[in-house]
Amino acid sequence: MTKPLKAVYCYYFPEVRKIIDEATSSYPHEIFLKSVNPGLDDFHHKALDAYIKHFKYELPDLNSFPFKYVSGGASESIFHLLSYIKANRPDTPLYVLKGEYEGYAGYGSNLGLRFTIVNDLLDLLTLPKGILFLSNPSARDGNIIPDSEILKVADSGQQIIYDATYVGLTDPHRFELGHPNIIAVIVSLSKPFGLYYYRIGFTFSRFEIKTLEVNKWFKNILSLIIAEKVLNQIDSKKLVNQYRVLQKKAVSQMNSDLGLDAKPSQVVLLAHSNQESNPSMEIYNRGSNYRFCLTPYYLIKERGYI
Repeated sequence: MTKPLKAVYCYYFPEVRKIIDEATSSYPHEIFLKSVNPGLDDFHHKALDAYIKHFKYELPDLNSFPFKYVSGGASESIFHLLSYIKANRPDTPLYVLKGEYEGYAGYGSNLGLRFTIVNDLLDLLTLPKGILFLSNPSARDGNIIPDSEILKVADSGQQIIYDATYVGLTDPHRFELGHPNIIAVIVSLSKPFGLYYYRIGFTFSRFEIKTLEVNKWFKNILSLIIAEKVLNQIDSKKLVNQYRVLQKKAVSQMNSDLGLDAKPSQVVLLAHSNQESNPSMEIYNRGSNYRFCLTPYYLIKERGYI
């Protein structure tokens, strides 16, 4: 019997694998030799521009951020942003929603930073001004938090570091990032394209992050070659449209096998449930709901097991 995953590991989409096969069929040695002349310091710009173009509807405000950096996936972006806070704003209150991505507090605690957990986004309206780390679409349940709620928090004076790593896995939605109190945006190709182990991410910031600047020298050139090709060759709606039907079938099978009442999330990889406490499903508990990663169902469907 197939079971969902607790952690979210994106499906390594066969449509993406095909592009990688084509990109590496003749290994791009000549590009690496350009490190001697003219150099590869600016090589990430093409992939970054391709990302902005690919998500121009969903994330139209990215060009309003003056500082743009390449990173080894979202995790590196999070670490550098927290390191910046530790060095420059160590007494700033830090907030995270209950059930959020564990990496924020995990990295933060190891840097000596402490997060305050809040139950509801609007609770922040009455709390001391600080910085909220927020994923949207939300890592808590795979659904989109209304822009009106986020902007209300920003209007109150709270600053937001906005984790957009799930963007690209929902039906079209325009995420509002233009508010000046949205001070940084983290993006990644891990989830929307299944490129988790290729470690491709970007950070868009309203302030200079000098520790990320040095990544112009220390970056994965092959991953950036793949990123640019994937972003240019896969339509922004293709994977969601293709896998939405399979998502619904996977949720139906999961519910039948495990006795759940889960519903498909807006993020095509996930399902969620608000049912009362279920001890057998405790590993999927996000605090106020249960969240399930459906990737195993996609794989067994591809391999012909179901």
